[in-house]
Amino acid sequence: MLTVAIIFLATAFGATQTQNLSLVGKAMVLAIVMIYFITTIYSGLISWRTDKVLDELKGADDGQAPGLHKQLAELNHNADHISFAANECPYIGLLGAITGIYFFMTGSEGLGGALDPSHFKEIMSNSLVGLGIAFIPTITGVFFRSVLSWQHHLIAHEVTYVLSGY
Repeated sequence: MLTVAIIFLATAFGATQTQNLSLVGKAMVLAIVMIYFITTIYSGLISWRTDKVLDELKGADDGQAPGLHKQLAELNHNADHISFAANECPYIGLLGAITGIYFFMTGSEGLGGALDPSHFKEIMSNSLVGLGIAFIPTITGVFFRSVLSWQHHLIAHEVTYVLSGY
């Protein structure tokens, strides 16, 4: 339910904020959203499997417990993929921001072609707007990193708690 709400809010906010975003920025935001969507589905699958093993562990005897503990350890290991995806989201956003800034600075309309001091004020005004637009992919990456890290924490915390013997 939380995932649906986050995707809805991000889409509503993103539709208004990304209208002036460059093609590179839009591609990076789309990549981050796709990583989030796929990783969230993966997180749900691991959570479902973890809950299933935890329920089996509650009714297991001493002979079955080591096998179930091994399954929990494997699920905890698989949850590290969620952490990896979460950690990469801000870097993908940063790549979009840096690429946008690079194109802005080196293009014929950017600061690279502006050697005339009489247009400096106009150039700086335009550059500040451009820089604000360039950082939208980074903000998106940091936001989705927070959500994915939270999902990883929920799984890893519960599994670690059980494996450590309560």
